Amino acid sequence: MAHRCESADGIAPFNEQTTLALSRGAAPGRMHFLVRQDDTVIAYAGAEVVGDGAEAELAVDPDHRGRGVGTALLAEVTAWLEAEITQLRVWAHGDRPDSSAFAASRGFERSRVLFQFARGLEGFAWPAAWPEGIGRNWPTGDAPNAVLRPGVRLRPFRVGADEASWLRVNAAAFAAHPEQGRWTAADLAAREAETWFDPDGLIVAEDDAGMLGFHWTKVEHGVGEVYVLGVDPRAQGTGLGRTLTLAGLAHLAAHGIRQVDLYADESNTKAVNLYRSQGFEVVRTDVQWTRRL
Repeated sequence: MAHRCESADGIAPFNEQTTLALSRGAAPGRMHFLVRQDDTVIAYAGAEVVGDGAEAELAVDPDHRGRGVGTALLAEVTAWLEAEITQLRVWAHGDRPDSSAFAASRGFERSRVLFQFARGLEGFAWPAAWPEGIGRNWPTGDAPNAVLRPGVRLRPFRVGADEASWLRVNAAAFAAHPEQGRWTAADLAAREAETWFDPDGLIVAEDDAGMLGFHWTKVEHGVGEVYVLGVDPRAQGTGLGRTLTLAGLAHLAAHGIRQVDLYADESNTKAVNLYRSQGFEVVRTDVQWTRRL
C-alpha cells in the first residue's frame, strides 16, 4: 500500500520514525491502525502519544480515496486517544493540495513546515586547508579554510563508547525540537542496527571537556544525507556548525557521493540560512497539521 501511494503521489507517505516503529512491533503509547478490503491493506495510520499530545501519519491507497476511508481512519485514531490528550498533530508529506484540503476540512490548522534541501557534490568546493590533526586525508582546494577553535578536534564516532555523550549533546542541541530532542538510547541503538549505519560517517567534534557537536551522514541508494547535525549550546556561535557541515560533505564527496539531502524546520532560521549558504536548495516541503481535541 505504501509503495502504491508513493508511486501515485511521487513521495513516500511515512517518515523514518513510523517505518522503524512498524518493524519494531508493539510499543507503549503507540498504535497501528489498518483498514483491509478482503486480504489487502487499503489504508494505514500510525499514532504515538507524546506528552499531552499525539502525533500521527496516515495514508489511503490511491484506488480507495474519496470514499470516506481516510475520515474513518482518522476517527479511529482520535477514539484511541485518552481523555488527557489535548491535541493531535498529523504530518502531510509533500504539501499536496489534496492533503491540505483533507486536513483543513477536518478542523486541522497548519502548524509546522519542514523543508527538504538538496545539493550536488559534483565539483565540491574543497577548503584550502583543513584543521591540523583532523585525522582524514580529504583533498584541498581553493574554498575558504575550514577552521576549528584551539583545542577542538574531529574524529569518527566510537560505537560502544560515545552513545551517552551523543545523547546528551543531541538533547541539548535540539531541546526545542519536538522529535529529535527526545531521542532515547533505544532510538540511537535502532539506527546503529540499520544496514546504512557507518560510524566513520558520524563525525564528532570534541574538546578536553567532552563532545561539542556532531555531523551524522547517511547514504542510501547512492544518495547522501545530512542525517543529523547538532552543536552543543556551549559551542554554538563559534562556527563549529559550518565546519562540521563541510566535514560531512567532504566525507560524502570523498566516497563518490554526488547528491546530498537534508531536512530543516522552516522556523530554524539559523540552520536554514547556513544550508542555503552551503549551496542547498529547497526541493520538497512537508507540513504538520494540528487540531485541538
